[in-house]
Amino acid sequence: MQMKKKGLLLCCIVSLGALLFIMCVSVRTENSTDEILVHYSQFPKEIQLTGEEFMIKGEYVRFPFRIRQEGEYVYILDMHGEKNFCHILKKENMAIIASFAQRGNGPEEVLQAMNLHVVSEDSIWLYDTNKREVTLWEYSPQKQTVSYKDCIKFEDKIQSSSNCAWESDSVFFFTDKSGYNRILMCNKCGDIKEYIGEIPSENNKEASNLGIMAQAWNSYIHYNPRNQLLATATQLGEVIEVYDLKTNSRQIIVGPHGEPQYAIAKDGWAVPKGIMGFSDIQITDNYIYTVFHGRTFKEIIKDPNNTLDGGEYIHIYNLNGEPICRLVLDHAIYGIDVDEENKIIWATDVNSEEQILKFQLPEIKNIN
Repeated sequence: MQMKKKGLLLCCIVSLGALLFIMCVSVRTENSTDEILVHYSQFPKEIQLTGEEFMIKGEYVRFPFRIRQEGEYVYILDMHGEKNFCHILKKENMAIIASFAQRGNGPEEVLQAMNLHVVSEDSIWLYDTNKREVTLWEYSPQKQTVSYKDCIKFEDKIQSSSNCAWESDSVFFFTDKSGYNRILMCNKCGDIKEYIGEIPSENNKEASNLGIMAQAWNSYIHYNPRNQLLATATQLGEVIEVYDLKTNSRQIIVGPHGEPQYAIAKDGWAVPKGIMGFSDIQITDNYIYTVFHGRTFKEIIKDPNNTLDGGEYIHIYNLNGEPICRLVLDHAIYGIDVDEENKIIWATDVNSEEQILKFQLPEIKNIN
């Protein structure tokens, strides 16, 4: 397992997590009619969870970055896949029954997969950040094969955004790497329909540094079309944003570690400081769930082998962004998929041979 650790911190500033703090009451100040800023220092409740471990059977998965589940299947995105980026597993035994998204620069190949969206058991969207395109794949249960069906190219319009979310097959959301906007809403023709928000930094908004600031504010993104909420979680620091597209409003939620901290290198890149923040976010019909790391870069540098890579916490907020509960895990994880109906949190662990975890979701509505 050590071979997969080499160079991961350089490939992706997503890493490690362990933070010891206890959270509490939110303080909210209203900036304008359409934007609310919330600072909080604690969660009102903390719950310990123990995960059930599962080993992926079949092709070796190097870095299980994203996990989705639908029906009888589990879908894994391997961010550093040697041959294929994505795998479909049977829930009953966690055996890979089909792999797709072959690595390469040719037609129907993928350069760097960063997110996937499962529409149904047999229909999967995949985002290739290097090619700046979203591809549609179709799984055949009878043949146990996946075929390439469609591709939407966004080219220079999204400046190699590292993150994408879906409303449907016609509306796509990207984080804006230019720094001039926060979110870009695009259509299925690859054109930008709308510019949404701006980087909510309270410290530095000089126009000359917007591109560098956008690097430091790189965020994971998710959209729920049922409640029309779009949310982001910063990879550095501790900032959540919740956009209500019905009312055209935004909640900015800042935790104890504040906004991303960074220095500007001579070559014009943002050098991360402070802490590693979030590595995944999901909006359900009832809550917002995030994977939180909280480990400082000083701690990460002292651990060159990445012996604890991931976040040991799941932060839960209500749909207004107010902190509800912090789940303390017995594993460090990267990606999650929350199944509220069956009260299960599916997660990925890159530190172990048992790379899939299942946690029992507590009854959140009874938490006071």
